[in-house]
Amino acid sequence: MSAQLSQKGKLPPAAIAGIVLLILCGISLYIRIALPYDQVFVNGSVWFKGVDPWYHMRLVDNLVHHFPHLIHYDPYIYYPDGGAWASMPFFDWLVAGSAWLVGLGSPTQHTIDVVGAYIPPVLGTLTLIPVYFIGKELFNRWVGLLSAALLALLPGEFLNRSLLGFTDHHVAESLFTTVTILFLILALKQARERNISFGHLVNRNWSVITKPLIYTLLAGIFLGIYLLTWVGGLLVVFIIFTWLVIQFIIDHLRHKSTDYLCIIGFLTFLISFIMVLPFLSRGGLTSIYHASFLVAILSPIALRGISYLLTYKAIKPAYYPLVLFGLAGIGFAVFYAINPSLFHSMFSIFFGVFIPGGAMLTVLEVHPLLFPYGSFSFQIAWFNFTTAFFISFISLGWLIYRNIKEESTDKTLFLVWSIIMLAAVLSQRRFSYYFAINAALLTGYFSWRILDFAGLKELLAPPAAVVEVVKKVKKKRKTEARAREKTLRQRRATWIRVIVAGVVVFFLVFFPNIGKAKALAQEPSLIDRAWYSSLEWLKDNSPEPFGDPDFYYELYPPRHSFKYPETAYGVLSWWDYGHWIARVAYRPANQNPGGGWRAEQTSYYFLSQDEDASSQIIDQLDSKYVIIDDAMPTTKFYAMPTWAGSSQDEFYETYYQPVQGGELKPLNLFYPAYYRSMVVRLYNFDGKAVVPEETLVISYEEKLSREGVWYKEITGSESFSTYEEAEAYISSQELGNYKIVGTDPFTSPVPLEEMTHYQLVYTSAQKWQGKPAVKIFEYVQ
Repeated sequence: MSAQLSQKGKLPPAAIAGIVLLILCGISLYIRIALPYDQVFVNGSVWFKGVDPWYHMRLVDNLVHHFPHLIHYDPYIYYPDGGAWASMPFFDWLVAGSAWLVGLGSPTQHTIDVVGAYIPPVLGTLTLIPVYFIGKELFNRWVGLLSAALLALLPGEFLNRSLLGFTDHHVAESLFTTVTILFLILALKQARERNISFGHLVNRNWSVITKPLIYTLLAGIFLGIYLLTWVGGLLVVFIIFTWLVIQFIIDHLRHKSTDYLCIIGFLTFLISFIMVLPFLSRGGLTSIYHASFLVAILSPIALRGISYLLTYKAIKPAYYPLVLFGLAGIGFAVFYAINPSLFHSMFSIFFGVFIPGGAMLTVLEVHPLLFPYGSFSFQIAWFNFTTAFFISFISLGWLIYRNIKEESTDKTLFLVWSIIMLAAVLSQRRFSYYFAINAALLTGYFSWRILDFAGLKELLAPPAAVVEVVKKVKKKRKTEARAREKTLRQRRATWIRVIVAGVVVFFLVFFPNIGKAKALAQEPSLIDRAWYSSLEWLKDNSPEPFGDPDFYYELYPPRHSFKYPETAYGVLSWWDYGHWIARVAYRPANQNPGGGWRAEQTSYYFLSQDEDASSQIIDQLDSKYVIIDDAMPTTKFYAMPTWAGSSQDEFYETYYQPVQGGELKPLNLFYPAYYRSMVVRLYNFDGKAVVPEETLVISYEEKLSREGVWYKEITGSESFSTYEEAEAYISSQELGNYKIVGTDPFTSPVPLEEMTHYQLVYTSAQKWQGKPAVKIFEYVQ
């Protein structure tokens, strides 16, 4: 009784966990809102982070006026064709609906911007809740808390995409994926505990099937919401499908009923497909979604049927996976014979996720995690996960071993989810915002194992265990003092071990993330004062392309019935800036992110070697203004040759010059083609005529390094007063390798003619190496 009374007034573990989770949510909001606040709210304006958030806000601007109707065609992108942004509607509905509610049905532009800025940190923080419950259901509540705490702090893509102002659907993807997996785990646990079967459904045994069916319904709903958030959501459908196949095989080999898998898998896929079906045309993937869901919905039935048939025929269970692989091969062959183009499209999308290549590798987020710049490096992995990346492998190995010995359906789902997301993030660093969930859970489990080994579970023993200890002590009154002293010594020793283990866990798991998370949260927005002021100038000082500024908010007719007015024109820049142009300047952009087909055309323009060739392209694009910033002829230049199907080596290369001590000094040298390109002539030289004061010629040899890499070593150099003399000198050489080069991007070694069709109409007050960071040219025919 006294022991029970001593426990009176103490909070139960569930309440303690709830309080700690609320504190973690507060820390998460502080990191995601307070730290980046001054970088987002600037001089009364909202500077959204990144690139795509600006276009989501452009959609939200329009959606608020016509809620819930989203535009299917947008004349402000990919001018002069216009286009349909390949995105699903839920995230934009969420932002616009929230702004509509906050603004009481008539939100101001500032209210829309503020609400849009706050959505990502709220969604990112909400993700901690399902992470906690997944950890609790798979292991215990303390693993859930450790995992949630780590996710709140993890730097990298998850934090970046859940910061104030990063109004893109990525963080919503992470949240809805995690909630979907949580409800699947709950459905599986309830189904296995109750051993549900088709008989329970037929007999309407509600006491058995109600909870599993509710959790399955919720899993299907949140999978549907996820699919309505991201057009590439079939990735999670693939994860669940893969787990189902594996689990069917495991259960069949162990002579277990697979009814529950068929019920859960079929209903989850069916519900989500019904939800997403009316919106498939927005993503332009109707056929792929139909084919994928046809397979996903029918597979649980087929897998259960084959399992039943083999069991009925008393065929050895080992033949089950062989039959499945054989039927899968036949299915692929039939599918290819019926519709080879769809077959190739589906597999190209699949391999595009796990094996990206080509010009897409110029996009930073598509880089492989461990080969970000073509060579092996842990730099990006450490930036995203720090020690959690390495600990995740340890936990995965340990959990796979444990699951083989003591098979658990819910842990098998967790392992398949984690392994596939690990493969995805190794292929493309962008999937770090997905794998952050798995890394947090795996590392939370690892941290708990350390604390458990130190004795934390013993200290967290329930009161009943304490009562039993007290009773035993009272029975031995003679040794009561010694027993109490021994117990106290043991508990003190356990507390010391746990404290030491806690310090180790803190510095191993949590501490490496704190400084990186703070630094990332305080990074400035990608758009800067130079770009923002330039686009404001363009909005105020260029002709209205559609006659009426309110045209920006109209609900446009479909592409086939829309016709641009004669007053319309495009604004040409590199694709990174297209959404800024549309949303800040309210002007149609010729090129936008995601338009690879247009990137090739604009690359040809910026790399054109004479004005006549470039005029043909800009006339086709009907561009009136060209905007160029300091990055386009420098750090972004390499992407243009890649998209144009050539190589940056045609424009500049790295040479090595011998210096004292036998060392080689790397030098970036620029070829005449670089200086003649449109992007360089406009930004570096303002389109003016250039007569070089001298022209440099180098001689070089190609050599093989000890590492087996070819490089070019400078063997000599000579300067000439004119470009013609340098050309004549090279022509007179019978042997050796010679090149005309420049050492400075802003000092041309080749003569350049004045560009007659371009007028510099604006330069930003903000500078880059003494030059205006952004320049706007008007194209005059």
